Amino acid sequence: MTQRNTRRSVLIDEMMFIDAFGRDADFQDISPQFAYLALETGNVIWVFEEDEDAEFYAGIESDENRNVRERIAASPENYLEVPGRDHSEHHKILQEFLNSGWTEDKDLIHRAREAYSGSIGRWKDAMDDERAVHAYYDFREKKIRKLAEEYLREHHIEPNWR
Repeated sequence: MTQRNTRRSVLIDEMMFIDAFGRDADFQDISPQFAYLALETGNVIWVFEEDEDAEFYAGIESDENRNVRERIAASPENYLEVPGRDHSEHHKILQEFLNSGWTEDKDLIHRAREAYSGSIGRWKDAMDDERAVHAYYDFREKKIRKLAEEYLREHHIEPNWR
């Protein structure tokens, strides 16, 4: 096996990575920013595209943001960009959940499907049974984690969650 096909085991901060990977980039990113997995530490590093935005939105000194951006650019082999999900992917996850047979209660499945009108927020508001919403969040968490692990393995990284 060549070095190129060998997976690198990385101890990764699971909560930080899953939060970055599972974010709805279309709606959650106030200002263009990027998340990177530091392969040596397993931490997720956030960098704003515009240094002034880092200070304005997050209280991070412009120079500090610029230094981090430059450090990543100077040694890209030490970092892996962590893409967020686009909004349509979140809808696909909810639709997959609604069709997954997540409960034996046929009436609850029907009500959950009927409540979805193309908006995740309206679906959560319309659901009159918290079991469905909680089941969706559990399903979503597992799905995002699975997708994250697949993404890492595609980039020759074997995740060890901490």
